[in-house]
Amino acid sequence: MLTPRQNIIISTMYRQQDWITGKDLARLLNVSDRTIRNDIAAINHFYEDTVIVSNLKKGYCVQDDKLKKLIHPTDKQLPETIEERKLFILKKLLTSKQPINLYELASEMFVSEFSLENDINKIRKLLKKYPGLKINKHNNTIKLSGDEYTKRQLYKELILSNINGNILNLNKIAEKFSNFDLLKVKDILKNIFSENQYEINEIQIPSMVIHIGVVLERNLSYHFLANTECSNTIHETKEYKISKQFFEKISSTLILKITEAEILDFALYLKRGKKKGYGEKERLEEIASELVQHITDEIKEYFDIDFSEDREFRLGLELHINSLLRRHYEKIEIDNTCLEEVKRKYSFIFEMGVWVCKIIEERLKITISENEISFIALHIGSAYERANLKKKYKCILICPHNKLISDLCIQKIVNRFGERMEIVNCMSYFEEIDILKNNPDFILTTQPLSHTLEIMTSEISMFFDYKDESVVFQLLNRLDQIRYKNNFQFFILNLIRKEIFTVNLDEDQPEEIISSMCDNLYLRGYVKEGFKESVLKRESLSSTSFFHGFALPHNMSNQFTIHSAIGTAILKKPVKWGQYDVRFVLLLAITEENRNFLKIFFDWLDGVVTNPEKFSKLLEVQDYKGFVDTLL
Repeated sequence: MLTPRQNIIISTMYRQQDWITGKDLARLLNVSDRTIRNDIAAINHFYEDTVIVSNLKKGYCVQDDKLKKLIHPTDKQLPETIEERKLFILKKLLTSKQPINLYELASEMFVSEFSLENDINKIRKLLKKYPGLKINKHNNTIKLSGDEYTKRQLYKELILSNINGNILNLNKIAEKFSNFDLLKVKDILKNIFSENQYEINEIQIPSMVIHIGVVLERNLSYHFLANTECSNTIHETKEYKISKQFFEKISSTLILKITEAEILDFALYLKRGKKKGYGEKERLEEIASELVQHITDEIKEYFDIDFSEDREFRLGLELHINSLLRRHYEKIEIDNTCLEEVKRKYSFIFEMGVWVCKIIEERLKITISENEISFIALHIGSAYERANLKKKYKCILICPHNKLISDLCIQKIVNRFGERMEIVNCMSYFEEIDILKNNPDFILTTQPLSHTLEIMTSEISMFFDYKDESVVFQLLNRLDQIRYKNNFQFFILNLIRKEIFTVNLDEDQPEEIISSMCDNLYLRGYVKEGFKESVLKRESLSSTSFFHGFALPHNMSNQFTIHSAIGTAILKKPVKWGQYDVRFVLLLAITEENRNFLKIFFDWLDGVVTNPEKFSKLLEVQDYKGFVDTLL
């Protein structure tokens, strides 16, 4: 059996998908290099294969294909983060016919029994929001007990959080149901609607598809509604007729047991959709449409990001705001198990979500929960990714070799950097007129090449090895720096000044730390009176500890900032801040003219904390010079 630390090593390397030195691993796990070497040897011995290879210069690297075959023969994706594991366990509990064996579950998830127990305890806390639901443990098995309606509500919310804001993407929704083809189920239902001349608003289809998917998944696991309270007249309605036809049709396809309670419940679901009335729905849709237009304009003005042509963003956000308003008026709480993951991985996107929800709150005079903020952030994040895809760097490859070699080289480059760049042309030779026609951002060449065009050019080998990856990676980073700000490092140095850099700050509460740092900025003339209250107000909406080790408190408005600055503090001891233990605090005070810097700053900082080598060095910093040198 592997130790918890050895499981962490594999999990870290599995996510890294690249070489990592033993020294960096040792720093991250607070052990010696020798301990890491022994752990690697133990892991390979346990699997009776070289799952982790070693190299004197590069360190260690996991062999992804071997690892997947050994721990997941079916090639399913491993749940890696706490949130992914919680989703995995909950879905198991909701779709299993029998109690789940804990040893088998730990083996399937590739975690220690101790880690699994911690995950289950976190799920127990989450289930407190669902009255009556609880995890029962007997011997070495667990099962979910409670009301069937509540279980289905939990299942729906799991699906919503798992599709990352793509509520309009039926394919994404269908992927979450592997036991049947949900899109075919949807077609069957729509045909029955058509046969019965039953009109339904197309905008209701995504939520209805999720509802049906959950019902069928539960039924296939032999979980049925015990009874459904309704009047006798329901049997005479068109909704009942449609529901009965639907279940009869589906049962012949999926070999599904039909119960009267399920037929009645779906009939009531259809009837409730009609009963809400087009007047109320249209009124909410009008409010949502107007809000989304205003939000889109404000995002363009404040963040310099234009979503106005993104129809999917507008429709998805309108639909979500519509649902948000209904939940608010009906006093329904919503839970998002991906909240902390969104905050940690996509800090800038989450911050935009906070900012957008502030607009909604001010317009509608309502209060929006942190979970709702994270759902809004998912919509923004999806649109942001789509916008970024349109902005890939364009590359020309000069490769005077046979097609087999050039195709192999292209494939390797695309596999490694396809998210950031595209090869718009592969040429056997350089000619200025042809190069300029393609308007590339940079040129890669497998042979020495000099020219007079002002286009970055780097030489790589025809077989594109790890050294070439480093060349392209650095080149893309240089292009990023040019795209965002030519003097970005100077700008950072100008903001993180020694006079507002504090070492060994001895406070043990986030509010006290914020107060001390705000006072320092105020006394030195960087901010106005009212800045501290604005920062504390922002913190009360949602914790700004987006990363392990880092907190980034800031104010909601730039009206209290006189000069842009980043107050920095290294704490004497780590402080619990939201979900993370924080050692570094960066207090952002950004003026109106520098407001677009926030996006650049979050992207840049994310690159620092997700770089194991740089981040491990950062944890050892003790003074201003070391901090700045490590960051830059």
